[in-house]
Amino acid sequence: VAVLPLLACGISAGATGAQSPTSVAQPTYLYVCVQDDAHIAVVDIDRLEVVREIDLTELGFSANASPHHVAVEPDGEHWYVSLIRENVVARFERDGDLVGTFEMSTPGMLEFDRNSGRLMASRSMSAVDPPTRVGWVDTRTMEGDEIDVFFPRPHPMVVGPDGRWGYTGSLGVNQIAAIDLDTEDVTLTDLDGPQHALVQFAVSADGRWLVAATELSGRLLAFDLSDPARPSQVASLELGPMVFDPVFSPDGTLVWVPVKGANEVALVRVSDWSVERRISVDSFLQPHQVAFSPDGSRAFVSSNNKADHMSGMAGMEDHAAHEAAGTVNGNVTVLDTETYEVVEVLELGRNVTGMGIAGG
Repeated sequence: VAVLPLLACGISAGATGAQSPTSVAQPTYLYVCVQDDAHIAVVDIDRLEVVREIDLTELGFSANASPHHVAVEPDGEHWYVSLIRENVVARFERDGDLVGTFEMSTPGMLEFDRNSGRLMASRSMSAVDPPTRVGWVDTRTMEGDEIDVFFPRPHPMVVGPDGRWGYTGSLGVNQIAAIDLDTEDVTLTDLDGPQHALVQFAVSADGRWLVAATELSGRLLAFDLSDPARPSQVASLELGPMVFDPVFSPDGTLVWVPVKGANEVALVRVSDWSVERRISVDSFLQPHQVAFSPDGSRAFVSSNNKADHMSGMAGMEDHAAHEAAGTVNGNVTVLDTETYEVVEVLELGRNVTGMGIAGG
């Protein structure tokens, strides 16, 4: 593991101090990966406008850098993005200036732990045979190491609210790893059912529940974390083809779940693990991830709109032709969380994937 020498001119990789009482309030930004364009869009969530486009090629990365997932520190002062094909996790300041990097083979999903200042990173779905390890980074120094979780293709990544336990799962076998982040001991749990291909996890704010989205079996799995080392499955809900990144609603009563192959977002009640409603709007084009504004009034839904995510879907050949011509864009759909009506649609470029927002 190595650190690329991108820090210069006395810029510190450490956390910044608290703002003084006279400081001007900073805008809240949504950072959006436009994976196939090697761009990151910085969106002002109040104005619903792109205020900066970070072209990774201008920072010395390749046109195939593949920015995929974002984690943001709670105060928004720094944020992190996985660059799959650069084998790098990059650290940026609030406004989008690059201030540090961490080398790691094919990084995928990221999770920032506010308790320790540690960043956890898994492996990309596109990596065929990545190491059986997840990475951790001390964000003050951008140095870190890796923890062996023993199974192939670890992809989901989440840390519980107390910062003690991290969780990952496998795309290749039906196993979950609970990682004691104090000791780095790993406990594996086998899952029943068909091959799931675990995509991403979320933990409720109270630390009681873990939910897992699955690509191949098309399910949302729910687990009780009474014993955090051994998640106990309590529900398995079939939602449709290609279930992606789940997230708990700000009030904790629902889980919002993109169902990529159905162009829907399912809202699942935590009280009984049943579907409360399904949201389907024209701008949902392989929905990938959901992020909420800090006040919970708006939901931001990213859509890939990419041909290789449309296997078996009508119109795939026409879509692929348009994509090859560069005329197909992914987007972020902004929803009102009370009415579920579309507030805005931001077309951002080719293959819009992961997002992150401070406090969301």
